[in-house]
Amino acid sequence: MTYNAKPTAKKFLPWLSLSLLLAAYSTFSWYVYHLTITWVVWVCVIGFAVLQALLLTTFAQGFKAMVGRWLSSDTGYFTTVLSLAFLATTVLVWAHVFGYLITIIATEVLARLDLQNRGFSRAQSLFILTLVSLTGLVIGWVVSYSL
Repeated sequence: MTYNAKPTAKKFLPWLSLSLLLAAYSTFSWYVYHLTITWVVWVCVIGFAVLQALLLTTFAQGFKAMVGRWLSSDTGYFTTVLSLAFLATTVLVWAHVFGYLITIIATEVLARLDLQNRGFSRAQSLFILTLVSLTGLVIGWVVSYSL
């Protein structure tokens, strides 16, 4: 009888990091709902959720190459410095919103790394991250709407 020390091929979901991602999107959705903002903001929030999942999974290599080419020129560096200065000012003025966004980004990166370490493909990770993100947005909206 031989002993097989290799782990099984079962892929278990990283429930802790996905739960944190769900909670982050739920609280952000609750916050956006209570701002009583128009539907355009909701479209932007949903777009942000999908775009972030895409950037972390399928477009990661192309995004790295694009940034590398962009920063290879003086014009690219100058534009980047001006953009970062504008972004820093915006972050300081809208600190309460960016607190939510930084939390969302951090939890989604954690979930992506956990999915990658568990052996999920990019397409599977994209599907899981998008599903959890949109579910979190819906949960936050439904809870806010029902209260």
